[in-house]
Amino acid sequence: MQKNVKKYDVLIIGAGPAGANAAISYKNLNPNLVIGLVDKSLFPRDKSCGDAIGPGVISALKRFNNEHILEGEPQVVSTTLYGPDNIGIQNYIPQVKNKEDSIVYVIPRIDLDNRILNLAKEAGVDVYEGFSFVDFTSNEDKSINIKIKNDNEDLEFLTKILVGADGANSRIRKKLKYEPNSDWHKAIAIRAYIDSPNYLEIFNERTLMFEINVSADKGYAWAFPSKGNLLNIGIGVPVSIFKKDKLDINKLLDNFVLELEGRGVVVENIRKQKSYLLPFASSRPKRNKDFNVALIGDASSMINPMSGEGIFYGMEAGYLLAKNTYNILDTEAISQGIDRYEKEFTKRFRKHYLSCALARLILQSPFMTKRLLRIASNDQDTIDFVVELLFDEAYLTIKEVVKIAYKFLLPSKLLTSLSKN
Repeated sequence: MQKNVKKYDVLIIGAGPAGANAAISYKNLNPNLVIGLVDKSLFPRDKSCGDAIGPGVISALKRFNNEHILEGEPQVVSTTLYGPDNIGIQNYIPQVKNKEDSIVYVIPRIDLDNRILNLAKEAGVDVYEGFSFVDFTSNEDKSINIKIKNDNEDLEFLTKILVGADGANSRIRKKLKYEPNSDWHKAIAIRAYIDSPNYLEIFNERTLMFEINVSADKGYAWAFPSKGNLLNIGIGVPVSIFKKDKLDINKLLDNFVLELEGRGVVVENIRKQKSYLLPFASSRPKRNKDFNVALIGDASSMINPMSGEGIFYGMEAGYLLAKNTYNILDTEAISQGIDRYEKEFTKRFRKHYLSCALARLILQSPFMTKRLLRIASNDQDTIDFVVELLFDEAYLTIKEVVKIAYKFLLPSKLLTSLSKN
């Protein structure tokens, strides 16, 4: 190795919320660590997403007193779910069991990601913007050489741990030769921004609108209010269905716009339409222990199979990785630390992800969607549980399965009567 090669304790590829929070976590756990963070983009940069962040992200920010980046953002107070036959339920966001806050914000990723990256810079992380990952090689002592480049220069580093936080099309993951998710375990979505001067009027408050099996069979659409009249809208479907039915993602978005207008929502200035892939956590890669390399966020398929949300899981993965490795970087136990991170993450979220995957299967059936929404419209516990699957770490227990199955079997009139009593 050349003597002037920069050495890092941890080098992270991908400076989105997962990568940036991993860097922040390492520096907070040990300020003396030398941490590098690389991203192919120059920030602030846009990122296709629904832009909603819930209690999990707030909790992750609060861990190191960084929640101030949310100051001045309007809070979302409820969810509205629509299904076939125009069945709709509006419900206040319940007190989630595992978090201090039951709050949701909608912040464009061009702003949110830049704020989190700035926290990493303030913590003393070396940030390389506009540099693409080229390659890595492992040495006998398991240290790793990394090459990155931009249009003007090639750089080479040496690190004890390499972290892949480089998204759904992760080049680190490809280098490790991990199989991509099958079509059944990923979705394709499209996001756009609109202005709507009357959205809050229509729903009487700042609400997250979800639509299931309406604008697209077996698909899910959203309209999330941000600051002022700005709305993030989008629609997604599993890739397997998208290919089988030969769908057009732009036409699906057009269908959803028509649905919004049919509900009286004024839609103006549609812009920044962009499609993207969502690798679901129902199929995650198994680690190759030959390398001291860890994947977090979308690169490790950490997307909620029901909601398509991934920011919280990626940020939490970054913290859990740091927690399990920050104090062993000068030892030969790094690989065991990465294993502990993987086991802790899996143990914490396995039942949640499985429950969300099951919910996704149920909601792909128009009949089941209608039935579930009719039950939820008459039963507060059911709608609260659905919302907790979206925003917290809820999972199905045998007791929950029995309760929901019982409600599915009850005639609607009897369920309505019981709910009134």
